[in-house]
Amino acid sequence: MSAPCRTVAAVWEVEVRSKVPGAAQDTAPSVLVELERDRTTVRELIRRAVEEQLRELRADATRCRRTLDRQYLTRDEIERQAASGVVRSSAVPDAEREVTRAQRAYERHAFAVFAGGRQAGGLDEEIVLRLGEPVLFLRLTPLVGG
Repeated sequence: MSAPCRTVAAVWEVEVRSKVPGAAQDTAPSVLVELERDRTTVRELIRRAVEEQLRELRADATRCRRTLDRQYLTRDEIERQAASGVVRSSAVPDAEREVTRAQRAYERHAFAVFAGGRQAGGLDEEIVLRLGEPVLFLRLTPLVGG
């Protein structure tokens, strides 16, 4: 992959990396997100990243579903699926539904966004991107017993 963040003809390209601690596979791929300027909201960055991740993963629908679930399912969704004993997944993920789910997961602290040298706050917070610095979506995992 090229530089984590660069400008190309008045378009900013920023690398978004996703990490799930302890996961060796089924992590969302690093993607390049194109933006019009060096600032955006957390909400818009999540939208653009999820759309790019979907494009990257569409070749393998099963892997795509597993990967998106691992990164963006909330604790409540995981517990509901575990209680029912059945994990349901659609064959082809719907982009708008996945974006909404990822934004909801962010609001529920299922993952954090790190950009511009710090952890981002709310969905509508504006973040400043830095040349050469990727953005990280870090899956948060609850401690056992706590």
